[in-house]
Amino acid sequence: MDRIVDEIVLFGLGLPLLLLAPAAPAAVAAPLLALIATGALELLDRGEGGAQRQAPASAASPASAARFIRVARPAIAAAYLIAALAAPALAAFVPLLAYAAVAQNLGPLRFLWPAALLGAATSGSGALAAAALLLGALACLAARRTTKVQTERASLRQWRDAVQEDRLALAEQARDLAERQDLEVSCAVLAERARIAREIHDNVGHLLTRSVLQMEALAVTHEDDPALAEELAAVGATLHEALGTVRASVHDLHDEAFDPQTTLAELIGEFPGIVGALAFEAESLPRPVALAVVAIVREALANARTHGRATSVAVSLLEFPGFYQLAIEDNGRAANLVGEGGLGLTSMEERATALGGTFSFGPLPPPRTGSRVFATFPKTQEVRP
Repeated sequence: MDRIVDEIVLFGLGLPLLLLAPAAPAAVAAPLLALIATGALELLDRGEGGAQRQAPASAASPASAARFIRVARPAIAAAYLIAALAAPALAAFVPLLAYAAVAQNLGPLRFLWPAALLGAATSGSGALAAAALLLGALACLAARRTTKVQTERASLRQWRDAVQEDRLALAEQARDLAERQDLEVSCAVLAERARIAREIHDNVGHLLTRSVLQMEALAVTHEDDPALAEELAAVGATLHEALGTVRASVHDLHDEAFDPQTTLAELIGEFPGIVGALAFEAESLPRPVALAVVAIVREALANARTHGRATSVAVSLLEFPGFYQLAIEDNGRAANLVGEGGLGLTSMEERATALGGTFSFGPLPPPRTGSRVFATFPKTQEVRP
């Protein structure tokens, strides 16, 4: 856009210079010829880059089209400058062509354009030649300034794009770190809950159990004293209730400590040499299904690593209106897993069918290589005995 503005200004300044040219038919055609030459140069300059980027629309290749444009641009400028030697009136717009030669880097024409003013100088239009020479020098300076501004602007755009890419990459890394931190915090909380459940079960539960047994022994030894036996029975009932409450609390803590998504994420990371990805999209996963999913994923990862020699695996658990879908894809060799006797496959299939679900195993469709474990679990399932 800056170059077009500069060329319009130079064209406007060239019109008064026509008053210094001798009266001739070329003075009338000079503005039109200058517009045609300058417009053609601009179109060819813009088309050179497009010819290299776009696919050929005809039989000519992009390279041949660009080569033609590189030859045509200096030819058009040289033709106008040569014409200015024969028709002095054309010298009024030589500064416009000088600007285009410098801005488009048209080789020697950047320095030879003053020679086109010799015709005007030798034909008695010295004032026209001097004014055109001065205006041409200013046009060359303007072309250099505009080219420098455009180059710096393009560099600034590249720098801005690079900064934007870095910012997006940093934001993505920050999200990954936040998710990892949340996962670590969740794992720590669940581990602490599991530890508390074990402590209660191993200590408080055992003490209450021992107290219940002692109370029952005392009740047996004092059967001949009905009043004392009744009091001991009441205390025993209280201890039984306390023991039941503790067991219920321990089970609740243990259930809360089991998070399927966290467990699967930790499970994938336990297998060295396998790069895993987890897609977990299930909001309400029943505990029997969650335990079966974890067991199937563990078995599938072990088989993929040991028998299939897999190096990457993708685990996805999706929730649909009527069922849960588990898919495990790896880049290993499916034939090796089947050739080992299929004990792992049998175990996985039994866990899925025990909940009324389905199970399948097989190679990935071409051109992909690897194997896939696929299982579904209905939401209204009955556990088989």
